[in-house]
Amino acid sequence: MTENNVTTSNNEIPSVMRAAQQINYGNVRDVLKLDDNVSVPRELTSKQVLVRVYAASINPADCKLLYGDVSFAIRYSFPHIPGGDVAGVVVDVGSAVERVRIGDHVYGNLGTNGGGYAEYARAEESMLAIKPTNLTMEEAASIPLACETSYEALFQRCSSPVGKGTKLFICGGGSATGLFAIQLAKAVGAFVALTCSQRNLFLIEKLGYEIIRNKSEWINMDNQILVID
Repeated sequence: MTENNVTTSNNEIPSVMRAAQQINYGNVRDVLKLDDNVSVPRELTSKQVLVRVYAASINPADCKLLYGDVSFAIRYSFPHIPGGDVAGVVVDVGSAVERVRIGDHVYGNLGTNGGGYAEYARAEESMLAIKPTNLTMEEAASIPLACETSYEALFQRCSSPVGKGTKLFICGGGSATGLFAIQLAKAVGAFVALTCSQRNLFLIEKLGYEIIRNKSEWINMDNQILVID
């Protein structure tokens, strides 16, 4: 969908939309169906927001939910619209919404309730943030879950939160969560060592870091990353 700066009034929001609906647990090709006649989730609580979705991303967690790998803990009534990470434009807000307004470009994680693989998605205001102007909708939609996972691991789940001087080892530095963990750790002054496949080393170099292979080469801690083969 093409990004634009046009705000949408309530009477311009359609009653139906196109959405990918999950009809059961199983292989994606078998259980995910495209439907052009799905009701737009117009009813909002006081703190909910309706977003016109411009981009959505696919995470491993989305696939696990589709396959039913976590159905022992999270069960859906079918048909169900999956998809957690989205970026789009706010088209309607609840009566108590304060941080975003109609017309704002936002991105966020809808959580396990999903709803992102559709033209319109309903979200709690607390799950959304204003999209930085230097990110495209597609780039913004790729961030929430992977970055949140890394942030939580580094600063909320560690017995001692990562900070200046922390020595951190990241297994799988070329993964989505790994790439965010590198940047978050470096931002607070941590020393980072990691594993990474040869084909993904360019991703780390694109972040602007110098790759070294031996601890003896560690001179500029701020800009260097030790890759362990």
